[in-house]
Amino acid sequence: MSRSTSLIMNTRLNIGNLPYFVRDSDNNISEALNGDFKLRDLQYHSDNIYDDFPLISCPDRLIESLEFNLFLIDRKTGAFSLKRNPHTDNDEYVWSKGHLGAKKGRELDIKTILRIAKDIRHFLDWMIKQNVSYEEIMAVPRDFDPYSIMEAETLLPVWRFQQHLTALVKGQLLAYKSGVRILQNVRVFYLWSFRRGEVNALPFSHKLKAIKVRRQDDAESLFSMPGVQPAHSRALKNYISNLTLPKSAIQKEAKPKQQLLAYTADELQLMMKTDVYAHRTYGLFLKCALFAGLRANEVVQLNRDEVINPASNRLSFSLSLLRKFSKADNLRISPKLMAMLWHYTQDSVHLERQSMHEAEFGINNLKHPLPLFINRDGHRMSEASVSNSIQKVRAELKRRGLPNLERTFHDLRATFATYWAIALIKKGYSPNDIKAKLILLMSHETYETTQSYIDFALEGRMGKHGAMEPWVVDIYQEVLARVNNAGAADDS
Repeated sequence: MSRSTSLIMNTRLNIGNLPYFVRDSDNNISEALNGDFKLRDLQYHSDNIYDDFPLISCPDRLIESLEFNLFLIDRKTGAFSLKRNPHTDNDEYVWSKGHLGAKKGRELDIKTILRIAKDIRHFLDWMIKQNVSYEEIMAVPRDFDPYSIMEAETLLPVWRFQQHLTALVKGQLLAYKSGVRILQNVRVFYLWSFRRGEVNALPFSHKLKAIKVRRQDDAESLFSMPGVQPAHSRALKNYISNLTLPKSAIQKEAKPKQQLLAYTADELQLMMKTDVYAHRTYGLFLKCALFAGLRANEVVQLNRDEVINPASNRLSFSLSLLRKFSKADNLRISPKLMAMLWHYTQDSVHLERQSMHEAEFGINNLKHPLPLFINRDGHRMSEASVSNSIQKVRAELKRRGLPNLERTFHDLRATFATYWAIALIKKGYSPNDIKAKLILLMSHETYETTQSYIDFALEGRMGKHGAMEPWVVDIYQEVLARVNNAGAADDS
């Protein structure tokens, strides 16, 4: 793709409620000198500050940049969303459509907003190069077939951009999934602009359609009740549009990607002998993935109040997580891992950083809860810090002249799931039973992802547990006990 002509600036942004201009004693609006310009002093009745908020900057297209940034803000706060906020639903009342329409949707995290900003910037850069505006549109009839495309539509900027993305995908300069995501975010921007009246029509079809879901043969009763047909209102629904990338643009890869790369026992031993693995923070990152199957973004979202003293009379320990696809979950973890997390919070380094965080955000701040992993500035550590921990392992191995470790941080999660499957296989549980447990434990979206772990475990390529042996016993004894108890309850 061509070099970007716009910029994304990460800045500290206050998007609080009820803004007002500060006035002096003479009732004049206060102004502050900022370089060669004077800026009015703007404040909010209630602040809502985000660090590293991505804003699009392009002086040659200032109006578009301002519109795109307002769109990003509305997406962040949930003021514009295609999904309802489940935390505001209340089935005990009958709400009017006007009331429901005024309620905010689901908020998005900063990482997602950054991804949307990058996608929108691709569209902006293309418009600059083609010297067109997104406001050049033509209405599509509401009753128009959502899968058809009129010849006149192909001349519109958004459709020419679709052709541009299609060409990039065909030339293997852009992944198909990335192109679909970019075009989807552009569509959502048009919907936002249409709702606020900046454009008077949509140049593509957009409909909410109920989708029939076929029940898989290996679906467990855990996920569906036999003999009960879901009501139509509960059917799976999705937005469809004729503005998308054709699947014919997908090019066959010269070399298929390997989907599962679990660590072998030798690779685990190699990693565990490094100083990085023994480090108070980076080592704990690795252990959260290896002994609990946490993703990098799940590690950094852990809060201090989730960690409790393992010496308490608790029979089990769990962590509250917002997992992939915004699925809330209480994940049970090993008592030994909880002990590690607890000891991490008790050393002087963590206590000092905790004081810094509380000095800036206060104690028991619901919008800024005390993180478990805090950086030197007193802020929550980034996802990149977690993912890069395995890079530090590789650097140390290279420095010490040891074999290279061709594995990623996410592969530690795959290792956890694979050993979990091995433990259940050795106990004689069927693949379907294991699949039902794994899909909940790992928060997978599809059965196919879970099946890959079981297939890998059945192949027996992992070898003996080796350095993982104590952890296998510690983690899986409780797991197997719960499985056995569940089975006994079913028999009764």
